[in-house]
Amino acid sequence: MSERSSSALRQSFRVRACDNCRLRKIKCDKAIPCSSCGALGIPCKQAGVAPANPEPSRRSSAAPYEQKLDTLQEQLSSIQQTLQQLTQPSVNPVVSHPTITSAQLAPPFEGQSSFHHESLLAKDAVISAVGTSQKEGMDDNVSAALLSLKDRLDRHQDPPGEQKSPVESSSAPSRETLLPVELVVAVVKKVQAQPPFFLVSQTWRELLQVEILCQSIYFPIRPIAAGSLTLLHGLLYYIMRDFAHERPAELAHYDLLSSANFCGQQFSLGLNSHEMMVNPTLEKIQALLVGVMKAQEEFDLQHCWAYLSLASNMCQAMGLHRSATLTGDTSSIAESKRHAFWALYTVDKNISLNMGMTSHFQDHDIDADPITPSNDARFRPWDLMSLVTVEFAAIQGRVYDELYSVAASRASDQLRLASIEKLSSDLIAVRDKLLAIDVSQGLYAESLHGMAACADFITYSVLTVIYRAQTRPHDAMAISSQCYETAALALNSHLKCFTYFRDRQTHKQTEYVNWILLYPSFAPFVIVFTHAITSSSTSDLTLLQDTVKSLDLIKGLSRGSMHLYTICEAFAKTAQVLVGSRKTLTGLEQHQDGSLFMPVSLDGSTNIALPDFPWPEDTFDSTMDQEDISLFLNDFIGTNRSVMGILNSNYMNDPSLP
Repeated sequence: MSERSSSALRQSFRVRACDNCRLRKIKCDKAIPCSSCGALGIPCKQAGVAPANPEPSRRSSAAPYEQKLDTLQEQLSSIQQTLQQLTQPSVNPVVSHPTITSAQLAPPFEGQSSFHHESLLAKDAVISAVGTSQKEGMDDNVSAALLSLKDRLDRHQDPPGEQKSPVESSSAPSRETLLPVELVVAVVKKVQAQPPFFLVSQTWRELLQVEILCQSIYFPIRPIAAGSLTLLHGLLYYIMRDFAHERPAELAHYDLLSSANFCGQQFSLGLNSHEMMVNPTLEKIQALLVGVMKAQEEFDLQHCWAYLSLASNMCQAMGLHRSATLTGDTSSIAESKRHAFWALYTVDKNISLNMGMTSHFQDHDIDADPITPSNDARFRPWDLMSLVTVEFAAIQGRVYDELYSVAASRASDQLRLASIEKLSSDLIAVRDKLLAIDVSQGLYAESLHGMAACADFITYSVLTVIYRAQTRPHDAMAISSQCYETAALALNSHLKCFTYFRDRQTHKQTEYVNWILLYPSFAPFVIVFTHAITSSSTSDLTLLQDTVKSLDLIKGLSRGSMHLYTICEAFAKTAQVLVGSRKTLTGLEQHQDGSLFMPVSLDGSTNIALPDFPWPEDTFDSTMDQEDISLFLNDFIGTNRSVMGILNSNYMNDPSLP
């Protein structure tokens, strides 16, 4: 082949890498012969192209080894093809459904500053330098050094997507860890006919995933991917709990609540197993997401935070926080990944603000695309509600970062006040956006209307936390009038919401407790309580007592509602004694505009305390006493600790609670 035709062929987009380079999975410069084959002294063969006359070997001793090299190359090619056939998953129309991820581990995400990323660039430079050195006849020592470096990079850098072995697989589960087949089949059929509330409310639109998980576990044709069984137990726990409340006729002869509890136990065991801690996959992230929701319901904030931490690490390892990492996925898999990421993000920002700890998800490093709203009128309102909730969560994250983080404590007063004004206006705008969603056509529209009715309560609760930051620890002003007024609005909004749910079924009341009442920090109650015992306000006392009465009606629905009722009841009893006796809190003073001020002693210290006088015997119980409430107020006002953090501290915990 002439030099001119060789050049034209090399420039054509139809030219493929030579057989040897494709076999070794290295970059080929597509010359004939190519630089890699020339460097190794082996024939360069290209599919569909006759090989050019081989260049004279630089070393006469290379010729006797060419036949041996050819034989080795053929053997390697045969071995590689066999391995690919063995490791490649068999084609199955159910298992290979696009909603289920591959059993292969995704390549770990690494940013542009990583050593791996830089070494890939270096490898490209070395390959280019090798080709240049061979074409331009560089010094043999230089060429040898470049070839040696290239060989090392080839051996230590696997092609993307193949650097990991397949995900470790769990052995087939025993029948003792699975529900009866006939029950699962009946539940799956019901899911397809009537999507359960949990999947709909959590915008989990891949309903077929439940069926596929069941088929892969109950009728396995290959090893079960780690995390799949745990995810299935978590989903079945909520699905069967929902159906137990709805009591569909086709499932009436099954004990769904017992089966749900069984799945809950198996789910907890799976979440805490070693296999859930390593080798991130989408199924593991989804299982951890369900675990976070369950821990929230059970008021188990320690496990909730631990699962969030593990899930966020897996999200980052898989690059779910970056839009570019999902470009190679099918639309359904990419959508499932986005759903899992943003659902975790939403919970994390809320828990972070409530507990006064920095978020696991950092906004400055996220460019993931939002979920795509469904065009189905049954699901679209839930998707739109979810998108607005993500915006709301982002504001909650900013509240902590800009007002309560260590960096925020060092910011100037002018910058803090500007942040407070911007955050409060953004919060109201998001609330209005949520209320503008038409929820009438959605599945479970009654719950959508309930969420909209409670938007003010959640908004005013977070707004109270924002205005709470108008003062710093040891400032003269302890609680601004704006903060107090917003707190009162929050409690009144709760009472209004409660009338919407108080006559509903028990599971709907539980829904309100878990996802509305316990969603924000209950800082408004503490603000109104502090104002009441400082000003001896009877209107404040009435508001506190009405709130406690509402909590009394739902205290038995969950561990969280019982904990909240117990603490608030102790505060309300204290306020009743002080307001009734006209005794006021020492260490705080009220100004005419309603603001509370905290005088500072000469040594710069503050001391907020309940008055020392004979308290009625039934004022305090085993949960809290006079000293506990004084400690609480000093923590809350004197140090700006979060209400959730204080309520979960040792001196505020009720030992009688499970």
